[in-house]
Amino acid sequence: TDSVSVYAAYGTGFRGAVNFVGLETPKPETSRNVEVGAKFAFDTFGLSGSVALFDQTRRHVTTADPDPAHLNYSIQTGEQRARGFETDLLWEPDDNFSLLFNYAYTHADVTSDTTIPVGDRLPRVPKHSVRLAAHYRVTDGVATGLSFGAGITAVSARELTLPNSVTVPGYALLDAQASYRFDKYTVSLSVVNLANRKVYDTYQYLASPVVIPVQPRSAYLTLTAQF
Repeated sequence: TDSVSVYAAYGTGFRGAVNFVGLETPKPETSRNVEVGAKFAFDTFGLSGSVALFDQTRRHVTTADPDPAHLNYSIQTGEQRARGFETDLLWEPDDNFSLLFNYAYTHADVTSDTTIPVGDRLPRVPKHSVRLAAHYRVTDGVATGLSFGAGITAVSARELTLPNSVTVPGYALLDAQASYRFDKYTVSLSVVNLANRKVYDTYQYLASPVVIPVQPRSAYLTLTAQF
């Protein structure tokens, strides 16, 4: 319709085996992705956005050979899957105010393996991630050109290793922005990690699982000119 469109997508892929040391010729690691969703824009309500369901599967994942005679060798019987739901919503009831909301639920786990327990969660993938942000623009009066907003970004706990042995706690971070536009120029001030929380993100460095601290409270002042 004029307000709603629906879609479905299917894709496959492959890549070379990763970290494979085995007795047989390695096979390509294959993947399959299925997604269905809808995109919409309702002018009457000022609401637009999208929703989607997805299912991604990797097969022939390199895993340890369970045969004691083949110590430190690999086979390709592993399977990993990520499935879930995501949505992006924007509500603009008028020219001044906007509210952004996005959310993703991702269940990413091991579905077949010889050494890793089936059901272990994949590293660095939060089950829940969310962003909520509000923005207001002044469009008349002496303060025309001024805009300001604030938001919160949050993720749930994430695993750091496979098999799962270390969990990194989730966090929520605040941010804020303000800008003033005049003639061809815009002056903007933005602050990230407003509460200066000391939390950590998951990271992989040379195949080693590590954590890194998120950016501390930081402010950015910018001047933009349009010609």
